[in-house]
Order: sequence, then C-alpha cells, then structure tokens
Amino acid sequence: MQIAEEEIERTAQEAVKAALLEVGGELAFEKERADQMEAAKLALEAENKKLKAEVQKKQNQFFYGALIGGSGAVIITSLVYGFIGSVR
Repeated sequence: MQIAEEEIERTAQEAVKAALLEVGGELAFEKERADQMEAAKLALEAENKKLKAEVQKKQNQFFYGALIGGSGAVIITSLVYGFIGSVR
C-alpha cells in the first residue's frame, strides 16, 4: 500500500512539473510577444512624432509662403497702380 501511495505521489509530482513547464513556456512566449509589441509601439510613437514635426513644418511653410505671396501681390499691385497713375 505504501509503495502505491509513493507511486501516486511521484506521478502527481511529475504531472505538476509537466504542467508547470508547459505554463512556463507559454508565459515565456507571451512575455517575448509583449516585449516585441512594446518595441513596435515605441517605434510607432517615434515615427508619429517625426510625422507630426513634418506636418508642422509644412504648415509653417504654407503660412509663410502665403504671407510672402500676399505681401508681394500688394507691392506689385501698388507699383502697377502707381505707374498707371504717373502715366496719366
């Protein structure tokens, strides 16, 4: 009877060890997957910041271009009207 109990105990311990190894493997896999996702997230955040900076730069260029273009148009129009006024 004692031998049977020892065999049952040994079998139960082996089953627990096997289950722990399986769960441990799954946990290691999920941790590696989480680490990869974190790295991808950081890369995407860096790319997002870069793109936002480029958008801001383009908006500034458009604003300054419009400002210079509008100012140039006013100056040219004033020169044309001044020239026409002096010809009369």
